Amino acid sequence: MAEIIGSKDVYLIIKQTLSMVNQDIMTHGEITGYILAKMLECENTYTKQEIADYAMIAVLHDLGLFNRKHEVSMFELENTDVWAHSIYGYLFLKHLSPLGDMAEIILYHHLDYELYGRIKSKYMKVISYLNLADKMDTFMHARQWQMEREYFQKYRDIKFSGQALDWFYKTDAKYKILEKLSDGSYRMELMQILSERTFSNEYKKRYLELLIYTIDFRSEHTVDHTMATTTFAHEIGRCMRLSGYDQQNLYYGALLHDLGKLAIPVEILEAPRKLTDEEMRVMRMHVEITQDILEGIVSKEIYEIAIAHHEKIDGSGYPRGLKGDQLSITQRILAVADILSALYGKRSYKDSYDSEVIRKLIEKLEQEGKICPKVSGYVLRNWSEIIKNFDEEHKRRMATYLMIKEQYALIYEQFKNLK
Repeated sequence: MAEIIGSKDVYLIIKQTLSMVNQDIMTHGEITGYILAKMLECENTYTKQEIADYAMIAVLHDLGLFNRKHEVSMFELENTDVWAHSIYGYLFLKHLSPLGDMAEIILYHHLDYELYGRIKSKYMKVISYLNLADKMDTFMHARQWQMEREYFQKYRDIKFSGQALDWFYKTDAKYKILEKLSDGSYRMELMQILSERTFSNEYKKRYLELLIYTIDFRSEHTVDHTMATTTFAHEIGRCMRLSGYDQQNLYYGALLHDLGKLAIPVEILEAPRKLTDEEMRVMRMHVEITQDILEGIVSKEIYEIAIAHHEKIDGSGYPRGLKGDQLSITQRILAVADILSALYGKRSYKDSYDSEVIRKLIEKLEQEGKICPKVSGYVLRNWSEIIKNFDEEHKRRMATYLMIKEQYALIYEQFKNLK
């Protein structure tokens, strides 16, 4: 089967989505990833794929910072309660990404070098390089965060590895790292480095699911809704015997359909009441933001599925008012899956509806010409099976989700006083 989403495109989706939440964190991650990648390349002992994986780990090393308020300086956040975001990033990468084995690199990226004797890791060299690369970018932004001019002399082999520092200088002499960071040319080179990694379909799915779960830092209900919509869409597509190609497109369209909600204010996403007209206008903008993220990156099929999830058969939906034959079967399925997720799931303002109420609401929407009768027919005829499979998948996902929260509390207690 042809590639549905290119390996490079997965990174572009992550980059564009997280940049909308906090551009500073994303830029810091890219700079840190570039420095680390070039230091590893200079050693001439790592394969291009290994370097690409380590670079991706470094780009995402501050994933845990995305749960903080936008107005606070990223460099201030980076250096206050460092364990909170290090542990969150570690757990998300460990349990939700395809690079789980490397996640401890993120856990220890703020650990002072003088404490390295307390830990054991097969990635100690990479940890020391990431630690230094992180500090290098912080130092270059010293006007935003008051880092001493003598920092790299004063804290050699205390805060960071002196050997790593010496290797950075050797790498810079060979590859002109600082010069490329200054003129911005590092961005294209970083993209080339990351492009060396060819992802399997499973790798792509896990990276994109990681991105969706990151939304939890802002809205737990949005994550639950997205994953529920994806599961419902899959179940409906299975009942309707979609081709493998259409099922793949439907999966990605469903998974990515609400990315734009990352840019919607939390007070609107989590409002414990019906939204006002103005709040609803802002909320509806999430479709346009999703368009901006996905356009030109994913295939036209996935793009069209993702942005049509609020369209209605009678043309009363948004953003384009499409109707009837203008909507493909996969678009129609996602629209119904989105509604099922909203009705079946809990929200900040409501509990879930029971099955009989949902069935009647689906029938009503069909009679009003809002949703596709063919799709709703399959849903109603296969209701028990769809709900059974959905509940099993939801239980599995929630188990992982709750485990991450529990492990965070335990690890934080162990690390919070580590100086």
